[in-house]
Amino acid sequence: MKIENIDVFCEVIDNYGDVGVAYRLARELKKFYREKKIRLFVDKIEEINLMKSHGTEEIEIIKFSNMDINIKVADLIIECFGCDIPADYMEKAYENSKILLNLEYFSAENWIEDFHLQESFLGRGRLRKFFFMPSISEKSGGLIIDSDFIKRKDEVIKNREKFFKKYGIEKKYDLIGSIFSYEKSFDKLVETLEKTGKKVLLLIMSEKTQKNFIKYFDNTNKYDKIEFVKLPFYPYNEYEEILSLCDFNFVRGEDSFARALLLGKPFLWHIYPQTENTHMMKLESFLDKYCKDWKELKNTFIRYNLSDDGYEYFFENLDKISQHNEKYSRYLLENCNLVDKLNNFIENLGGSK
Repeated sequence: MKIENIDVFCEVIDNYGDVGVAYRLARELKKFYREKKIRLFVDKIEEINLMKSHGTEEIEIIKFSNMDINIKVADLIIECFGCDIPADYMEKAYENSKILLNLEYFSAENWIEDFHLQESFLGRGRLRKFFFMPSISEKSGGLIIDSDFIKRKDEVIKNREKFFKKYGIEKKYDLIGSIFSYEKSFDKLVETLEKTGKKVLLLIMSEKTQKNFIKYFDNTNKYDKIEFVKLPFYPYNEYEEILSLCDFNFVRGEDSFARALLLGKPFLWHIYPQTENTHMMKLESFLDKYCKDWKELKNTFIRYNLSDDGYEYFFENLDKISQHNEKYSRYLLENCNLVDKLNNFIENLGGSK
């Protein structure tokens, strides 16, 4: 079995979350498979246009509604998060494509190791379907480790003053942090930062997050040592530079969470809320792998997701958390590269790079 081309499918949910993962995956696949044709199919294209940096895009991006009825299907199809691939495309794929991978959401739950790469029998044609489960264990599908992201991180760390100037950070601060969250209160965070007596810059990302800070934007004179800055939307490359500049990052969803993990700096993760607190089971499964024997740090993550409280330990132990995260980042880089794992799977099925 030889793979000559790859199609990635994704539907836009929650603006940039799902499609952000799909876009990053398509870009990284193109870096790995330089000679193969990579296409990304999405139901909405506006979000992708915002994410892209200026320059030539090596992957072809196609909107579902603009798909040619005579389009040739790819050897390898990646279906992100169980999206609905257009029926006309799938009718051809059953007989003409080779592998369909259902790329699932990130999960650190133990059961995914057994489910990873299990086959789902389609009952028609020659197409074979498998489940691909991203996670942070060696037996899972790993994380999308963007090689350019690692280079950008190193560049920012070596040239901090240059990047401070690029993003208009002219004053000196004791701490710089980014906040990217779903809806929640941050009153206790501000109180905790005030008590530290440190000069702090908070970079507030996205419209949803900024709504949580409206009253602070309007009362900046009240907080003489804390500055709240509302950031515009940045393409991926610039967003990652900002994460690398910060001393700590509060992130949400899946893609930003993966960047925070790989960055190796202190972070808190606002996991996507689900009914019946299902998301908390997922969070606790992650914490059991990330900081299993570190009760205080586990509690900090849990309290951050359930309430607006419990920040004291985080800010009192930034250095200790940073050392832990740098070590964990090295583990992920060495053992959990999703594209490497995907390629190994294809080769074991008889494909080739």
